[in-house]
Amino acid sequence: MITIKTDRLTIRESSGRDFSRIYAMLLSVNDQPLSGSLAYEVSTDENEELEKYLAYIHTVYPVFGIGLCSVVLNETAELIGWCGLQPIGDEDTPMGRIELGYLIDAPYRGKGYAYEACRAILAFAFEKLELDCVYAQIDENNEASVRLARRLGFTPEKGALWIAVP
Repeated sequence: MITIKTDRLTIRESSGRDFSRIYAMLLSVNDQPLSGSLAYEVSTDENEELEKYLAYIHTVYPVFGIGLCSVVLNETAELIGWCGLQPIGDEDTPMGRIELGYLIDAPYRGKGYAYEACRAILAFAFEKLELDCVYAQIDENNEASVRLARRLGFTPEKGALWIAVP
């Protein structure tokens, strides 16, 4: 079971009880440029999204041992985001890659939570999982994600694909 603690955050496997909060966050950014594995169109059909979400959490953690996780404030136990690693395969990396994805809810942005969560996830990736690299898809128009990626040590590799190494 994935549980990572930082000074201010607990990053843990998502559960069914997290769905409504995560769904609301995803809907709130549906028309904005997102980076990474969270960059997909969210349906306004809540039942459809719940079905996809439950299938995701019941597959990704047991099969891959990684996945997007709920980001919770230690002080209040409030769920403020989603962050983690996802297995991705496409034409850029036909053999697959591990990609960082994150979303911090609007009221909590600009407080360093994305950096803190992503830094903890990258430490987990490199130290515990012993990965050689982690990728991120970064929309060049999302200036905050570009700044965060650079701060985390990512460098552009090909198009929107960025890479970080230990």
